[in-house]
Formats: sequence, C-alpha cells, structure tokens
Amino acid sequence: MRIDKLDLLAKGWKPSEIDQASKIIADAEGDKHSRIKFIDGLLLFVLGALMLLNCFICSVVLVPFIYTITTQFIFVIVALVGFAFSILFTILIYDVEKIHRRHETNLFIAFIVTGIVNFYFLIQFSEIFGTESKLPLVHNIYIIASLYLITFLMPNIVYQARKNREL
Repeated sequence: MRIDKLDLLAKGWKPSEIDQASKIIADAEGDKHSRIKFIDGLLLFVLGALMLLNCFICSVVLVPFIYTITTQFIFVIVALVGFAFSILFTILIYDVEKIHRRHETNLFIAFIVTGIVNFYFLIQFSEIFGTESKLPLVHNIYIIASLYLITFLMPNIVYQARKNREL
C-alpha cells in the first residue's frame, strides 16, 4: 500500500509516525499466512482462467455474427464486445491490485495473452464455421480480429499508463 506522506503531514502526523505506519503496513503484507498466500495465488489463477474462457466463448459467439451481418455494423459490434469485456477485466485487475496493494504484472501479461489468443480463436473459428456452413465471408477476418484485439487491449493499456504516471 502506498501512503501519501504529504496528506498525512497536512493532517498533523509527525514524520516518525508516518515512517512507523509505513513499516507496519510493509511488515503485515510480508507476513501473510500460507493459506492467505494460497488463496491469493488461486484468485490470480482463476481470474486468468476466466479471461481465457471469456476469449473462447466470445470467439464462438461472434463468428456467426461475422458471417451473417454483411454491413459495416459488424465492426461496431466487434469493437463494443471487445471494449466491454476489456472494461470488465480491467476493473477486476484494478480491484485485485487494490486488495493486494501491489502491481500484478502477471495479470497484465495474462490480459495481453488473452487478447492474442482471442485474435487466433476468431480466425480459426471463422475458418471452421465457413467450411462447415459454406457461407461466404464478406469482411476481412484479420481486420475484424485486429479490431477486437485493439479495443480489448486499449482500456487496460490506458489504465496501466495512468497508474505508472501516478507512481
């Protein structure tokens, strides 16, 4: 946890009190019980698994729409879906980081991997769907998958940049 020393000084705290509080918080974070550490690791694993499950389900659901919607509106739909799921996971990552009081690099990496895996799934599932249904693909699947990837990654990248600027 980060302590705002200037804020505490303005509230009348002495520098020695602020240093003591910082030391107590740092010690408490390092002395977590083994069960708490296990639950923390499990929480991160479950969140990563949920992100991957989301990408699989999202790809399966989006592909039929990609084939059936022949207007440019498909780009809006794909961008909104990517952005909505990104906002959801960015909020979850923010909350996990707030609870753990540290930066979760693993979640940021999992977020990027999820976006790339979803790019791959969209392309693969669209090929399988096109082969099975014999429907023509009106739009370029690489552009659609890239649009999803960009709109999926953008909110988290903005969050990471704002957080790094505040540090």
